[in-house]
Amino acid sequence: KKFCDFQGEGGFADAVSSGSAAIYTALQALDLEPGSDVIVSPVTSPGGVMPVAVQDVKLVIPDSEPNSFNISPKEFKKAITPKTSAAVLTHLGGHTIDLDPIIEIAKSRGIKIVEDCAQAHWATYKGKKVGTFTEIAAFSNGFTKTLAAGGVAGIVYTKNEDLYWRIRSFADRGKPFHKPDFNFRMTTDFLFPSHNFNADEISCAIGTSVLSKLQNIIDRRHEIANKIDVALKASSVVHPTNLELSGSKSSIFFHTVVVDIDKLKVSKVQFANAIAAEGIMINADYRDIVCEWQWIPEYVREYKKTPNSINFRDRSFNILFHEQFGDAEVEDIIKSILKVEESYSK
Repeated sequence: KKFCDFQGEGGFADAVSSGSAAIYTALQALDLEPGSDVIVSPVTSPGGVMPVAVQDVKLVIPDSEPNSFNISPKEFKKAITPKTSAAVLTHLGGHTIDLDPIIEIAKSRGIKIVEDCAQAHWATYKGKKVGTFTEIAAFSNGFTKTLAAGGVAGIVYTKNEDLYWRIRSFADRGKPFHKPDFNFRMTTDFLFPSHNFNADEISCAIGTSVLSKLQNIIDRRHEIANKIDVALKASSVVHPTNLELSGSKSSIFFHTVVVDIDKLKVSKVQFANAIAAEGIMINADYRDIVCEWQWIPEYVREYKKTPNSINFRDRSFNILFHEQFGDAEVEDIIKSILKVEESYSK
């Protein structure tokens, strides 16, 4: 109930054991046609794709928007096949996808969308929170996430009550929770075989506590990212990416900056690793490019690379931070970038 209140649209939510469990349960609840195609984001955590791949569907991987890790409406439309029944689309790094045109395309083709909000708690698009735009949404609440609920946890959210009851059943061994006389000991009445994806009560208690602080956490992360961007004016090599869409507000999970690689004597990875060696938390070579995973070709309808997402990865690195950073930590980040830049610039 508290999570639904926080979403601002009412609706229904079920706490599950992980973000991957949330994705898996969401797709099961949508009752997709076996053998159909599901579009997945070109850049996302394995936990956002593996729960799709293990179901009886084929993956379709579109490219990202140029200079972004997120899918664009144009690339989404190009990825649709005659067998496309659904899409699982990630708001990567807390930056929102341009949803309205994608939803319009999807509705015209009968395609159901799962919003993957694992890295985007409380991000807003056109004044509404992510997760409220489509049939169903999945959230991860593991220990690294902005809305953390202990070690691992997740939430499935929908505004559709019928979907909610299916979610509940698929998350807990097919139990018919929707029946007013449901008795969990009457195992003869369970609806279908399914997993046990229940969250534990300690995770729910932690998540509820963090939920009450979430707006301050997100505001603080924005403030830190903005300070980094302003301070980067001193650099001639590293620059802000400005990934926040007009009319949206990101919930920044990590902060991506772009590198002018033509000004370096070394590779981007060597440059970023040198900054990391100064004690700065950096993902120098982001590996969540779905087409590059070794197991992917077996699970896709037609395997191909996604050059936009690879190109953007090869020109950028992610600064990892949290809301407890102060001015001293921001200063350390910038000093380290400038120090390495001085050594490795042409």
